Amino acid sequence: MILTLVLTKGEICPGQRGRVHKMLPVLLLGWLIACINQPVALLPLLGLAWFTFQVKTGKTRDQGPLKLLYASCAMAVLSWLMTLSSLSWAEKAQSLVAVVMFGAALAHLLLTQSRTRLQAFHRVLPAAGLVSAILSVLLFSGQLYSVPQAQVESQLLVICAALLLLIAAQVIWVGHIVLAKPVKVWQLSGVLLLLSASAGCQLSVF
Repeated sequence: MILTLVLTKGEICPGQRGRVHKMLPVLLLGWLIACINQPVALLPLLGLAWFTFQVKTGKTRDQGPLKLLYASCAMAVLSWLMTLSSLSWAEKAQSLVAVVMFGAALAHLLLTQSRTRLQAFHRVLPAAGLVSAILSVLLFSGQLYSVPQAQVESQLLVICAALLLLIAAQVIWVGHIVLAKPVKVWQLSGVLLLLSASAGCQLSVF
């Protein structure tokens, strides 16, 4: 959705738009992996793939089939909603927070890799990640109350690791703002790795 916003509404030159467009295959890989557990993910995968490989990278906004791009976003939301049916309300909330946090992190990485000059995203996306992280900690703590105390005690190191990894990811993510320096691709790659490790630790607890 963030890349769609940049491609269709961003005040960027065709060269920048082309570089952003070239990042779309990364999203295709993500949807391909999602198809393993959720066959309905094939819908946004096919829609986005058609748009990605049929449009000239510099013509996304002027000549591209934007309705197909918007439809891919809608099908992505539908795919996510269909995964929620078997989850508890706490897990649904955690899923929503994870979508925002990981989506913001990945979009920030791809926009940085494409050398976009939309500087606002370098502040907005880390802020979205920080708010999501706070909500994630609150939801994670709430879920621990439903787990037997003996299990919590046996998983205490994993729980602490999950929280420390999440905090480390946020510190690195906002580092360029605090230090007033340009954000780096390796920095955001590290953020995604730390977030993934934290998520893995959290899932192992339950």
